[in-house]
Amino acid sequence: MNEKLNIDAYLAEVNQAFSGVDATPYNVGYEGDLGFSGANGVAMVAAPRAVTPSPYQISVSNTTAGILTLVLFGKNQYLLSTNFGSAAGLTITPSQVNVSYLQLLNQSAEQPFETSLIRVQADNNSQVTQILTITSTDANGQTCTVPVITQSYFSANQFQAGIVDVPYAITIDGNTSITTPILGGVTATYTFFPAEKVNTSKVLRGRSGQALTQYAAPTVPIVAQERPSSYPSGNQFLKY
Repeated sequence: MNEKLNIDAYLAEVNQAFSGVDATPYNVGYEGDLGFSGANGVAMVAAPRAVTPSPYQISVSNTTAGILTLVLFGKNQYLLSTNFGSAAGLTITPSQVNVSYLQLLNQSAEQPFETSLIRVQADNNSQVTQILTITSTDANGQTCTVPVITQSYFSANQFQAGIVDVPYAITIDGNTSITTPILGGVTATYTFFPAEKVNTSKVLRGRSGQALTQYAAPTVPIVAQERPSSYPSGNQFLKY
């Protein structure tokens, strides 16, 4: 029997699987069921309760007087590059003392995660306003680039100039990288709070069986008058 290809559905699926970047905020209102769960007569299982996120934090230091380009993640493209794609004058170190950047880079490809919040801190106020450029490059040559203008996330009520919270959903995987300029002599810290993370080893025999872990909103003070739309629903957050 010949089957007709639904080209619109196919292109939508390809686009979603390829980009790794959601240019719109995290969709907390969607409750659809594209997989038709329960259609085969099997009872649906309630989703596990979201757990408190443990963020990934990276400290970056520019040891030169010039502006240098930082590249974070993107293992499939930058694993074998000098300084993992970043300029040679940059020192990139996870804040967790028992973790190397190489380990974090590898894990981001093998255990992809989606962010709910990105916090940028620096000892130079101008550094936190530098644009974050999100790039996802597929092995077939297709590329998607999205600029995240951090300055637009400052609140009118914010009194700390050296920090900005960006509630933005970005899927970090092996094909996705984040680039940004690092000003001369500056040390900056980037904290990534996960909304979801995939670990396929959890479905192996003898383990709990849930490959997808969902996280609650980070319990950090957020400069905002209302819940950022990228936050998972059903969780409270603090205000300054």
